[in-house]
Amino acid sequence: MIEITEAMLVDFIDGKLSAEQMDAVERWYEESEHNRQQLEQLYAVVKLYDMKQAVKDVDVHKSLAQFKERVAKRERKSRKAGIVRTMLRYAALLLLCMAVGGPVLYYAHSMRGEVCEICAGDLEDKTIVLPDRSTVVLKENTTICFNSNFSKSREVKLDGEALFDVVKMNGVPFVVKAKGAEIVVKGTKFNFKAYSDCSNIEAVLIQGAVDFATNSHNVALKPNQKLVYNKGSRRVNIVEVDAELEVFGQRYFDTEPLGAVVNTLEQVYNCRISFTDARMENIKFSGTIDRSNALDHTLKIVTLSTGTSFRRDGDAIIIDK
Repeated sequence: MIEITEAMLVDFIDGKLSAEQMDAVERWYEESEHNRQQLEQLYAVVKLYDMKQAVKDVDVHKSLAQFKERVAKRERKSRKAGIVRTMLRYAALLLLCMAVGGPVLYYAHSMRGEVCEICAGDLEDKTIVLPDRSTVVLKENTTICFNSNFSKSREVKLDGEALFDVVKMNGVPFVVKAKGAEIVVKGTKFNFKAYSDCSNIEAVLIQGAVDFATNSHNVALKPNQKLVYNKGSRRVNIVEVDAELEVFGQRYFDTEPLGAVVNTLEQVYNCRISFTDARMENIKFSGTIDRSNALDHTLKIVTLSTGTSFRRDGDAIIIDK
């Protein structure tokens, strides 16, 4: 029986093993979730190092396309292509994070018991990949702390604002703690803002489900809901929002009814919009809404795209043919 060592796994990643050794690694990979995580995380670390050395002189998008082609060729030859597909997801994640200009930090299970503290400055967001493969985008002047060993408990402490994309792990919830409040998730995507010098804590759920908890509250959030908690009054307020617009500032509508688009505009701009003919609500709209644009500018984009027009009547806005 061939012993699977870390050095052997590195050679597997680099394609330096014999056919017999490749088969042994593939069988070992399929034996347990622990083995799968170990190989996948080692792959990410190795490839991240390689990419960091080369990324200054390489066209990232071209490199990713070439890498996909090489993997596709190998995948066709592999009896257990699932390993390759999983590795490709790691390479794509790391390359794309570099492509958008933000630094990527990866923390693997091999860092036993260490307490990590990561800080983002005031110039750019910082992307980190946690030991469980969850990703976190730290916004400006944000600090996150966590224990590198996530095998039994996935808990982070946050001071600032971050966008979380949490990997689901059965029986192991993911907990974000901040100044007497916490969010408990099982696998979801959400934005959490909790600066120590601000009286409000805010959470916006993009997809999945989370529970927001304090000593006096336990609230379940649904997608497209925003929670605002005041630490002084201990009051919780929940409002319906368009989560993508709220978090990213933009939302792309793909042939969606004009009535739904108008509902979003009313939330974003705090205005009242009506139709002279209810049938216009079913007209399809495709396009991007940017929250940074003025309301009139956005209305011009929407009405030009749908063959309608708009006019104002006091504080009300009316859409007509």
